[in-house]
Amino acid sequence: MKNYRNLVLPIFAVLLLTSCASHYAPETINDPFGFFSGLWHGAIAGLTITVNVISWLLSQIGISFLQDVQIIGRPNTGFFYYTGFVLGFSWLKII
Repeated sequence: MKNYRNLVLPIFAVLLLTSCASHYAPETINDPFGFFSGLWHGAIAGLTITVNVISWLLSQIGISFLQDVQIIGRPNTGFFYYTGFVLGFSWLKII
């Protein structure tokens, strides 16, 4: 029984994790978000978090409002996007 569990649980975990993978349209992959987009997204992060909370609260009573607003832009260029995001987000703390 233990050998069966050692085989089935990892396979189940891999299938569960790969089911969360998202795919992007080809046109978005050709033009990913970069440093300046990250800077902008970081600067407006407070607003997007507020919109996400309001959207979630409204979805609890069946109202679909601004469901597509995301805090982090995807697909992004990785290090440069996140560097811009952190700089933009820290800029809010300075003001």
